[in-house]
Parts: sequence; structure tokens; C-alpha cells
Amino acid sequence: MSRLLPIFGLALVLAIGPGAQALAASHGDKANARVEAERKEKDKNQRKKDKAFNRDIQYRHAIGPDVLPLGPFTISLYIDGRLTEHRVKVALQAIDTAKKTELENAKTQLYGIVYPLCLKLFEKGRPTSSDVLAFKAQVEKNVSTRFKDTIKGVYIESLL
Repeated sequence: MSRLLPIFGLALVLAIGPGAQALAASHGDKANARVEAERKEKDKNQRKKDKAFNRDIQYRHAIGPDVLPLGPFTISLYIDGRLTEHRVKVALQAIDTAKKTELENAKTQLYGIVYPLCLKLFEKGRPTSSDVLAFKAQVEKNVSTRFKDTIKGVYIESLL
């Protein structure tokens, strides 16, 4: 029996050897799969960030470099006994860079013109497209009254 013991031990080691190797390989495969999934998730998130960044760049190029952003304005109003909160960002496009600089220097005055009109925009709740067009026309009229020949257009960057 003492002679057979090493043979049984050797047979046992040979039987377990490939199984242990397969077990280690399966753990390695799981780790590789997890790392691969994390890498794909990072790539996906980066593509989303790149897309949002490119959309912002395209917006700026479409309107032009002479854009003066105003806001975001946060409007909190009680409408029919319920508190509603809205956010709006407005952009004014100047005729040229010198006019944009003039508008930037008078930004406080522009806030005084635009903010009351933003309040009026949300008086009845969520504005309709005709309300937004009337708002833009009124902002353009009021800013043109105060600053002659400086504004080319009024844009709404975001309306939440």
C-alpha cells in the first residue's frame, strides 16, 4: 500500500491540475470581461460628452462670435396657487465686436431690461411659441430703444 500512495497522489494531482487551471482561466476571463465592459462604458460616456461639446461649438458658430449670453434667469412664480420654477437663458447678437463690447459694459442695464420681460413670459405658466416670439420681439425693441444700432438678433439658448 505504501507503494501505491505516491501513485494515487500523482493521479490525484493530474486529475485536479487541468480543472484548477480551467478555474483560474474562468476567473481571468470574468476579470477581462469586466474590464472590457468598464472600458466600453467609459468610451460611451466620452462620446456623449464629445457630442454635447460639439453641439455647443456648432451653436456658437451658427450664430456668430458676437453673441452676448444673458442669464440664466431663474423665475419662481405662484400660478393658480402652485409654485412653478423656470429657467431661461437669452443671447443677444451684436452687429459687430465693438458693439458687443459696449453691450458687455452695460450688462447690468441689459439685465434690467430682459429680466422683467422674462417674468412676463412665464406669468401664465409654460409659454407657447407665439409667447416666445413676442418676448424676443419685445426684448429687441426695448434694447434697440436704449442702445441704438447695436443689436442684430435675440435668441433663447435654453428654456426650462
